[in-house]
Amino acid sequence: MASFNETFQTDHSSRGGVVLHFTPAEWRAVLADRGFLASGDNRFEAPRRLMGLPVEIVPDHRFG
Repeated sequence: MASFNETFQTDHSSRGGVVLHFTPAEWRAVLADRGFLASGDNRFEAPRRLMGLPVEIVPDHRFG
């Protein structure tokens, strides 16, 4: 699986938690990992989650 350490973005939500941001291509790469659904903390349908954290799909990483 590709490493997203350089482009991976997080944001603090209004609820005080962290929101993970992925572009559509990055999210598809995460979903391609066969072990993705092995963890009960992951969800590919809305509301999307990765490692128990909410995921937001963004067009690029210039969101703001």
